[in-house]
Amino acid sequence: MNIKVYQAGLKFMLCNTVKRLFNGEVYFDHSLDHGIYGRIKANVPIDQNNLNKIKNYMVTMVNENLPFSKKIVSKQEAYNFYMNKNNTEKAYNILDIANVAVSMFSLEGQYNYYYTHDMPATTGSLKYFDLYYVNTNEFVLVYPYNGRMDYSFRSHIYEAFKEYETWSNNIGIEYVCDLNNMVAKGQYEDLIRKNEIKEDTNIYEIAKKIIELNKKIILLAGPSSSGKTTSSRKLSLYLSSFGVNALPISLDDYFVDRDKTPLGADGKPDYESINAIDLKMFTSNLTDLLQGKSVSLPIYNFTVGTHTLAKPVTLGKNDVIVVEGLHAINPELIKLLDSNVIYKVYISPFTPLSIDRHNYVSTTDNRLIRRIIRDFRTRGKSAEETILSWQSVREGEEKNIFPYTDTVDAVLNTAYIYEIGVLKVYVEPLLACIPMNSKAYSEARRLLDEFRTFYPIPSDEIPKDNVLREFIGGSSFERIEE
Repeated sequence: MNIKVYQAGLKFMLCNTVKRLFNGEVYFDHSLDHGIYGRIKANVPIDQNNLNKIKNYMVTMVNENLPFSKKIVSKQEAYNFYMNKNNTEKAYNILDIANVAVSMFSLEGQYNYYYTHDMPATTGSLKYFDLYYVNTNEFVLVYPYNGRMDYSFRSHIYEAFKEYETWSNNIGIEYVCDLNNMVAKGQYEDLIRKNEIKEDTNIYEIAKKIIELNKKIILLAGPSSSGKTTSSRKLSLYLSSFGVNALPISLDDYFVDRDKTPLGADGKPDYESINAIDLKMFTSNLTDLLQGKSVSLPIYNFTVGTHTLAKPVTLGKNDVIVVEGLHAINPELIKLLDSNVIYKVYISPFTPLSIDRHNYVSTTDNRLIRRIIRDFRTRGKSAEETILSWQSVREGEEKNIFPYTDTVDAVLNTAYIYEIGVLKVYVEPLLACIPMNSKAYSEARRLLDEFRTFYPIPSDEIPKDNVLREFIGGSSFERIEE
């Protein structure tokens, strides 16, 4: 069963259970490891004991093997339904879709929509789940990933989401309809500037901490399309404002020659493996730099799959090295380096925006559409190719970076609350041209459906040092190949 369908079924069961037991409402805010973070509003506090009651009732629903059903209703009927339930954000989303009919799902007489074209046939197929207690009224709905139930609560990421959520609520944006309202009123330019100030302030605080602790090697790690390149360059600039020169290094430049890339279990090149990095060259270069030696750093050419050497550089006494890449916080990469001089930063776009109370903008989907746009623009890859290789990318992230996120010194959130509106202008044509007979077709249609309620936002006002420029083009940090 598709994982999105499985998640939708679990969310539906949970919503019905909370309504039945506590006459409460569930809000799903974002993903958190292999789980969905959510909140419950009810007349009684949902403590650990009450959360256990909810879980036990859901188990009963699984054992009863209750059927899900699908009903096609008119756009007007769906709008009236949500308005009567006071789910105004869902009603506004209905207004913003082109469809004349809407698919809704039913369970025990309750209707809802979870941005999937399908639901499980019955609750009996949803045997594997758990409810992780976070705080009173806060939980994580855990689902199986690759057949396993191995959930880990990521406290750093949880705090990053919380901080961004507080900021977005303070400026009046909780749902997509709130963002669309600003766009319709022509207020998106001010929003872009506010978001820019917030992002830059976060980088400034990290730079300040690095100076205070007198660190020499700054490691910036993040999953694909997190904005590591731009963030490393901006951090370098902020460090220089403190009088400390920063030498930016990308781990992508340390890829082994393409014909030497290790193979995965499927026999295909595994570009996400840490062994795809020339660890010996990397360690030697950093060690020599710290010792004041002159080093010619590599530059990797993704078109031909080999690297050349740049002009020699030397690290001054008060200079620092800023390293960015997928594996930057992997213990294998830094095991031969002095841990006392290292400061680790985890980067990812932790999107705080919800489509509605039961559907949020997935961080993974956000990164995927960023990558589709960048791959097409800079690497000549079609959206179809990127989607078909995405699972391999995700598996590499699960293995090589996510287990180490709680070992970092800081988290940098590179999401922009408005960015889907900007990105959809670029990604929609790329997704729409994927043929129906492609294995990537259903995923492309899901992404198109998920983001169809977002109003498009022109990219003209996006600053040249904004992370989004790394993907849509026009970045002041984009390297010009000589």
